Amino acid sequence: MGQTLHNANAAVPAEVPKIRRGTQAEIPLHVAIVGGGKACLDLLHLLDAERLSRLKMKILGIFDKSPEAPGIHYAKELNLFVTDQLDDLFHLKGLNLIIELTGVATLQNEIYAKRPPGVSVMDHKAARLLWDFLQIEAERTRLEQERQTYLKKSREQTRLILDSLPYRVMVVNMDMTIDAVNRTFLKEDDLEYEEVVGQACYSVRYGLDKPCSEYGRPCSLGDRLEELKAKGLISTYQEYKDEHGEIRFDVSTAAPVYDDQGQMVQVLEASRDVTDRIRLEQEAMRSKTFFEKLIQSIVDGIVVVDTKGNVLIFNEGMEQLTGYSSSEIIKKGHLANFYDIQVAKENMKKMRSDQFGPYGKLNPTSMTIKTKSGEEIPVTLSASLITIDGKEVGSVGVFTDMREILKIRKELEDANITLIQSQKIASIGRMAAGVAHEINNPLSGILIYTELLKETLKDRPECMKDLQEIMDQTLRCKRIASELLEFSRKSAGKISSFSLDDLISKCLALLINKASFQNIQVTTALDMNMPNLVGDMSQLQQVFTNLFINAADAMEGKGKLHISATFDLDRSSFVVRVADTGPGIAEECREKIFDLFFTTKPAGKGTGLGLSISQNILKIHGGHISFNCPPEGGTVFTVELPLSRPGEGGEEGVFLGEEPVFVE
Repeated sequence: MGQTLHNANAAVPAEVPKIRRGTQAEIPLHVAIVGGGKACLDLLHLLDAERLSRLKMKILGIFDKSPEAPGIHYAKELNLFVTDQLDDLFHLKGLNLIIELTGVATLQNEIYAKRPPGVSVMDHKAARLLWDFLQIEAERTRLEQERQTYLKKSREQTRLILDSLPYRVMVVNMDMTIDAVNRTFLKEDDLEYEEVVGQACYSVRYGLDKPCSEYGRPCSLGDRLEELKAKGLISTYQEYKDEHGEIRFDVSTAAPVYDDQGQMVQVLEASRDVTDRIRLEQEAMRSKTFFEKLIQSIVDGIVVVDTKGNVLIFNEGMEQLTGYSSSEIIKKGHLANFYDIQVAKENMKKMRSDQFGPYGKLNPTSMTIKTKSGEEIPVTLSASLITIDGKEVGSVGVFTDMREILKIRKELEDANITLIQSQKIASIGRMAAGVAHEINNPLSGILIYTELLKETLKDRPECMKDLQEIMDQTLRCKRIASELLEFSRKSAGKISSFSLDDLISKCLALLINKASFQNIQVTTALDMNMPNLVGDMSQLQQVFTNLFINAADAMEGKGKLHISATFDLDRSSFVVRVADTGPGIAEECREKIFDLFFTTKPAGKGTGLGLSISQNILKIHGGHISFNCPPEGGTVFTVELPLSRPGEGGEEGVFLGEEPVFVE
């Protein structure tokens, strides 16, 4: 690479200052040395060929009396002129400096006396300065060599680091020409170094004929130069088309390069192709959008929570179900806002166990959730654990609103109950008609034979009273049978106006002489100024008769039965209360007493039809029945009926028993 980048904190050897010389320094030194001892040897070692050339110095010859002097031996190895005659030195051509190293005074005087004109003399003391200078120069040379070695290694290391980076690295001059690039840059763009260096960065990188900023693209040397100087580092996304017309994406990070004076001279840009990552992000965003729209479009409520119960997703179905907005729950709320936390813990235990279905799954489970207004809503919950790399990170629940389903189910159940009731009442009606018809025949025979006995025994007054009693009781039985026959055959759809007082009195007349009522004190408080009631008298007679019989059974034939009837002018309705002094209705039975076939009576005595049928009849008449159990004991049933039957005159009839009954 042509560009070398250095670490500002690295310990780079300092550059040795250059030696300053005057004008005389340009004159070459032709030197003769007097004295071939150790000092001469050391001096010759320092004055190698490279240093002699730099100092513009040449050794012409060396004198010493002893041919065995170490300096003489080394000089011979260097092919220098040596002599044991001092005068020989004075005849050397070009001589202009004699260096005296012996320190012998007589020899120094002889040199001064015989030296040729223009030849300078440096005695052994001045030679010490030359020695020190040469030592310094030698050290400077060593440091310079070390510095150059370090810089070379630094350049090689920098090049190695940059070439090993997976990013494209480009050094750009301030005129936007490329100064250097790394191997990755060349490899990815299939370029040669010579094709890049000196070319415009925008042309090489993006195939443009003008700077990026002129095409509305961000440029670190253009519109973002001041930002780069201020921040010291900036990143930029670039979208461009490659040579194949395919859209690609780059992310570039630019940093300024400063000179020794702190001036920004270049920009170092490291870039990498992030097309695959951007495409993955775009695909992930599309998938996320699709997923969010899918979640929001589902009618059921969907909730995603983390392992601490914090809500992450709360769809529109859940908003409509609970009344909470998504922002309320996600930002400030918690699962516990609408979901009983104990139930949640139990469901989590079930999901973490394989005893309630597949591990990590919760099969549809009935439960309730609480709305923002505090209303309990029945739902069905299906849930699943969410795991990533085998680690549980949360769970998802689907809440299905069961209100409409339960309503439809209840309507179906009611319709089925009505059908069963009609079938059973029809059977009871046919049986009652048959029994009444069969009883009437023997009763007629009893009356005939009693009349005959009266004729035969008319002369025996003591027998007449007993025979009359037989006739009275037989007539009573015949009347009961007739009423039973009339009840079973009368059209249930026949609407009439009648006195509520007469209806209650008629019901009591049928029951008052029964054995179960013999020890029951019956009292009534009936408003004599009540208007007539409009409805099916036969059906309503069945209702009140059933209530009276139930009261007697609850008191086990001993107690008080109080019946009151009033007319509420404000609501234009009749209110009938039937109160007994029995033990009351057990707490666990109170929600079920109107259920079909539910009874607290012993087996064979109760069918569980009475209250259910009575409730249905009252609904048909626009009324309703309720009860309460006072703390002091007993039970009070309250029947409310409107003054006129809803939809009176013209409804379509359905069969209850053998005859049609009008329903809404």
